[in-house]
Parts: sequence; C-alpha cells; structure tokens
Amino acid sequence: MQTRTRGAATAAGKAGDEMLRFFPFMVLAVIAYAVPVAITGVPLSRELMGFDLPSGMRFVLTTSELVIAIATIVLFFEIMNATSAKSSSILNHGLSMLVFIACFIGFLLAPGFGTGTFLIITLMALVDVVAGYSISILTARRDMTFGGQE
Repeated sequence: MQTRTRGAATAAGKAGDEMLRFFPFMVLAVIAYAVPVAITGVPLSRELMGFDLPSGMRFVLTTSELVIAIATIVLFFEIMNATSAKSSSILNHGLSMLVFIACFIGFLLAPGFGTGTFLIITLMALVDVVAGYSISILTARRDMTFGGQE
C-alpha cells in the first residue's frame, strides 16, 4: 500500500513539474508590475528603500527599478526553461507569445501600462519569445543529423 502512495506522489510531482515546464514565467513580471502600479496606483518613482554607500552617494531603490529587477530575474528563468527540448516547450513558446501580445496591447491601450517600465517588460517578453524559439531551433538542429552533416 505504501508503494502505491509513493508512486502516486511521484506521478503528481512529475505532473507538477510538467505544468511548470509550459508555464510562461513572464506573467509573473507582468503581475509584479500590475499589482502595485496599475491596480493600487503606487507611483513608479516611489522610494522603497535607500541607504548611503561608502562612496558618499545615496542608493535609492524605486518601485520601477524593483519591478525591472524582478522581470530580469524572471526572464533568466524563462530562458533557462527554453533550453528544454521537450514537447511541452512548444506550448510554453505559444503561451509566451500570448504574454507578449497581451503586454503589447496593454502598453498601447491600458491606462497605467503606458510607461517606460512596462515597455521594458514588454521588450523582455519579446526577448523571451525570440530566444525561446531560437534556442528550440538550435537544440533541435543539434539533436538531428542529416546524413552525417552538421
């Protein structure tokens, strides 16, 4: 009985891993922008924290800079996810394209999204789409051989 339970837990874990494989992580960057800025109205220039550096300069982190930092980290994980040669990566690329299209439309039409910060997130979504397709094509080319040619 315990073997069955462990097997079911392993199967559930694999299903969760597969869900993460095709989840477009750039949605998290859009949410990181939408919740504090577009929904609650927190200004992008709001100072979140600041401290003095040994150089005598003062470091100030604004909402905009934090959102861009989060988006950059998310983009890194999204590109790492694109290196998978599994069939679920095709679904991930399609969903990433939808995220980019939604970002672009939001940038053009939605109040609160027409900012430089959201434009950078939109460009990151575009980089995610282009990099995802490019990496998949290069991975597929590497894995395929045509009559011994490279």
